[in-house]
Amino acid sequence: MKYLIMTVGKTHSGKTTFGKSLAKKIKTNCLIDTDEIAEFLKDNYGNLYNGDFLNNSNELAPAFFLKKQIAHTIFEAAFKTNLLIISTSANSTKNLRKGLVTLSKKNKRRVIMVYFNLAEKTLLERIENSKRSKKCLYHSKNFKDLLLNKQSIRFEEPNKNEADYFFEINKAADDKKVFKEILKLISC
Repeated sequence: MKYLIMTVGKTHSGKTTFGKSLAKKIKTNCLIDTDEIAEFLKDNYGNLYNGDFLNNSNELAPAFFLKKQIAHTIFEAAFKTNLLIISTSANSTKNLRKGLVTLSKKNKRRVIMVYFNLAEKTLLERIENSKRSKKCLYHSKNFKDLLLNKQSIRFEEPNKNEADYFFEINKAADDKKVFKEILKLISC
């Protein structure tokens, strides 16, 4: 059986860390993160990509659709392989998730969704103590602004009906349990 593991959650919830840990454990994988695509575009095509939103608003910029199309092309190429695909992006809206699930189903993949549903207080503490590069921030002043302004408006909580398998992480201690359950599931 082939799988797509899709993480869902707000900034600093642990999506990328979790995905990278899975990728280390499962050698035959393709990890796709739209923050990395955004950084690549900004570094190499800065005149085309200057952020996801128009003028510090919540209106999507044309550059967002460029990033989305490149990510879609990468996903299409990955789905043609036998690799386990891990998407560590926020996957913050139902529409974005639905598009990825549809593409996954079209390519006969089962979808494992991991929802990082951590308390805002926990996320703010992580942001405060973070040493994470701000290079991927093209639409917010800082990670706190991203969490409190952009994501509080745009984020749509997922539900178990969006995927074949649904896991929810409510506290850091849940990570190990969910990690083990996913490893068990994909090794069957």
